[in-house]
Amino acid sequence: MVGASSELFLTSGRENPTLNNSQNAVLDKPLDATLSYLSKILLEENIDENHILYEEGMALTAMEKSLSDIISQNHFPSLNDSSPLNQQQAYPTSFNQPVQYQISPSLVNLPASEYSKGLEEGMKFLPNIGKLRTDFQGSNLSIPSPCNVNEERSKNQGSVTNGSNSKKKLNNEDLDISEGRNCKIPQSYSEEPVRDQKLDEVILYNDDYIYKVASLREGMKANMHIKQTVKEHFTDVKDLLIRCSHLVATSDCQAAEEIIKQIRKQSSPDGDSTHRLALVLADALEARLTGTGSETYNRSVSKRISTSDILKIQYLLMTVTPFLRATYCIAKDRILKLVDKASKLHIIDFGIGFGFQWPSLIQDLSEQKDGAVKLKITGIDFPRPGFRPTERVDETGRRLAEYAKSFNVPFEYNGIVSKWEEICNEDFKIEKDELLVVNSMYRFRQLGDESIALDSPRNQVLNFIHGLKPKLFLHGVVSASFSPFFVTRFRQVMLHYASMFDILDAFVPRDNKVRQLIEREMLAREVLNLIACEGAASVERPETYKQWHLRNMRAAFEQIPVESVLLEWSQKKLKAIFDNRYFIEEDGNWILLGWRGKTLHALSMWKPKQEAA
Repeated sequence: MVGASSELFLTSGRENPTLNNSQNAVLDKPLDATLSYLSKILLEENIDENHILYEEGMALTAMEKSLSDIISQNHFPSLNDSSPLNQQQAYPTSFNQPVQYQISPSLVNLPASEYSKGLEEGMKFLPNIGKLRTDFQGSNLSIPSPCNVNEERSKNQGSVTNGSNSKKKLNNEDLDISEGRNCKIPQSYSEEPVRDQKLDEVILYNDDYIYKVASLREGMKANMHIKQTVKEHFTDVKDLLIRCSHLVATSDCQAAEEIIKQIRKQSSPDGDSTHRLALVLADALEARLTGTGSETYNRSVSKRISTSDILKIQYLLMTVTPFLRATYCIAKDRILKLVDKASKLHIIDFGIGFGFQWPSLIQDLSEQKDGAVKLKITGIDFPRPGFRPTERVDETGRRLAEYAKSFNVPFEYNGIVSKWEEICNEDFKIEKDELLVVNSMYRFRQLGDESIALDSPRNQVLNFIHGLKPKLFLHGVVSASFSPFFVTRFRQVMLHYASMFDILDAFVPRDNKVRQLIEREMLAREVLNLIACEGAASVERPETYKQWHLRNMRAAFEQIPVESVLLEWSQKKLKAIFDNRYFIEEDGNWILLGWRGKTLHALSMWKPKQEAA
């Protein structure tokens, strides 16, 4: 739900001309264990944690031993030194066998600057992540040489074509990684599940979905704690939270800390929605008070949530809420009406995430009378922190390729990982005979606004999309507005997220592990960023649908009217499947979705003005 980038600076060096070959070789040795460890992190998706710790220890031990020898010894080894201790042990035959090295004790004192040059020398053997390309059919990663870097790679398998070009655009703010040697290296994909049978029940629209969802939800209710039906006797923490926000705003640390302690005593992670939210808000207030908001947020973003947990989260959300399902259905209906006479469909998805929106479309395309059109999806997202910035985008491509294969739909996937405002037309490989659709669901809120730059990234991206001249631009937004003034913003955040916690409390047992994951990881991360981060560190910047309406109009888009038949059908489905506290309404050709009278999500459809009939 959020995106953030981490920085990794690895500088490549040349051989140190002041040292002879033997001395350069000596300096390379302490790097071998470290590079072995780093290479496995870069190339392997699923390494046993104990093995990681063992490798890490080996790397550190080798480095410490080398430094100790360099400091303590008085001469370099001679070129003719044939001592066994001066020889490197053979490489292991498998990754499960640890790499072991022995370092000659006959080393002399060496300045730190010379050692650093040797470190830089070793770094040149790391591959250049910016030039990694993914080939799903070949199941390998390669670093293309200059002679074949522009070659197109596509393979046919039956009637399914799975093309992929996962592209990483880098700059000095994201990664600064040196040029690596051209080579081919084996790819180790994640052992996480590509498909999940339970999730298929809700993301593929079967006729009996209504009854499945009803039974699933009733099963959840049956397992809910009896204590949820009883009014719990807690002091109202809302007043404490508001008082604490005022104290934090005035930097009254001692008084604020005392109130935070009271909030935590009077709340419970297993309580009702108010008290669960109170703990999340208290954590965010404390992070702002101590000035650790950005650090804590970045650490949260870097924390990996397994794909299996993401599948469980999606399954739960699509079972108990209509927001994603209604959005996906309405968007799919509009695409299918446009694609009726097209032979090629190209969808550019800004913020593709895990791609859960598209399996149902693939399913419906396979049922066309004249055969499925060729589907190309370009998935765009922000870089992930760590050594595998393209991991999620690539994983999504493999998942969608699997769906396309199972439904016999010709398919091609391209992944782009970059800051969205830095993407160019050439990145998309748009063909003249393609029906072009641009899609973005709920992710524009993470683009910078005018508080970051006068020509804000969100305006730049809207203008860029207009320049692509798509036949359809589907725009889904989280409809909320948060003040730049802290105390007011805190109240707004509390009110907005109270609805989300209330929804989960209404339908999901309080001891449900997936619910706890949503509340304490995903929602808590957003709250933390909104309350404890300022300036460029503030990633979550939602706006109301009316504010987005003005932005889209300024970018020369024309709104496509909402069909009354589609709206009535959506309302009928909502009433049949979900709780009557949810609503779907229309306002200014925006489809609004919300809970208990509060609009939370909104969807609209646009086209460039010059395309108007």
